[in-house]
Amino acid sequence: NFKDFTALIDPELDKAVDDALRFAEKGNLAKGEALLIGLMEKYPKVYKVQYGMGTLHAMKGNYAESVFFLNKCLETFPYFVAAWFNKAVAHKNLLDLGNTVTSFRKVIEFGDRGDHLVITAEKLLLDMETSISRDYGMSLDLYLKSMDEFGNAFSQMQNKEYEKAITGFQKVLLFNKNHPQSYGNIGLCCSFLGKREEALTAFDKALAIDPSYQPALTNRALLLSLPDGEKMPDSNMKTVDFYK
Repeated sequence: NFKDFTALIDPELDKAVDDALRFAEKGNLAKGEALLIGLMEKYPKVYKVQYGMGTLHAMKGNYAESVFFLNKCLETFPYFVAAWFNKAVAHKNLLDLGNTVTSFRKVIEFGDRGDHLVITAEKLLLDMETSISRDYGMSLDLYLKSMDEFGNAFSQMQNKEYEKAITGFQKVLLFNKNHPQSYGNIGLCCSFLGKREEALTAFDKALAIDPSYQPALTNRALLLSLPDGEKMPDSNMKTVDFYK
């Protein structure tokens, strides 16, 4: 639920934003940007101007900046369907599945049945649902929940809370037993704790799922290069989202 809001409605200002975006859409990004910057200087808190800047940044491929301005827009006018749609697309390009799904669902919630943005959002969500079901054998919502668990466990691993992280990655595997990243990270945590055999078992499970999973291949080889009983050093730990 959203709190009550007050949004400035100014047809002339709306037209100025639309004109700026039309220049950008026709390939004249510089002119569109110049016009929007001028509008931002005069009306920095007007939702339609913030929407314009967010949309322009998306056109330029600056998706993080796009999300920033679209969030500002939606704080003022939370029922702006086009802003939710553009925000979803920006999150999709940032590979942020959770916020992509949330934003597309807002398009459907606030948009009119039959509107092209609503139809497109429904189709894209169905495509995601079908893909997740095919690849992971679970619903989209369950997949998102498992990724939340993974994110929490990953943060604990980065904070060197290795026992807690292992428990978290094991929770992910309850949702998705074929998740090589979780097995690989369990192996890494066990390596840092000096649990050599448990680490090797976890790395082997990751590689049984995906023999090309490079982090498990690298970390397994590194662990085997160490003398028995020696912990893998965690001082230079680097993280990578291999599948992105």
